[in-house]
Amino acid sequence: MTLKPVGSFFRSAGQFIFWFRKFFLAVPVIVVAVILAKQNLAELPDYVGIILAKTGSYSIMVPRIQAVQWPLYITGGSLLLMCFSRKVFYPWLISVVTLVIPVLIRLLNVYF
Repeated sequence: MTLKPVGSFFRSAGQFIFWFRKFFLAVPVIVVAVILAKQNLAELPDYVGIILAKTGSYSIMVPRIQAVQWPLYITGGSLLLMCFSRKVFYPWLISVVTLVIPVLIRLLNVYF
């Protein structure tokens, strides 16, 4: 019994993953972004404060739907840039970092 068929299977599976790496990297980011958007839509108040002033009040208030949609747009834009980029890692890393935005909005408006 030889291991040649097993090696060729792993080689072809590795090539498949390499050629579709943008898709495999983007899907988890999209899923997490949608989950965070649903959580923010359920938990945020009707008007959300964006910029916290020195007095403790918010200087800019936006409707909840905008506070949910804009982080989705930013994450989607960085994933779109990843699709058109030759280097995949840095735009993907930026899209992962943009997932912090909905968490920060929720922390500033619900818990503080």
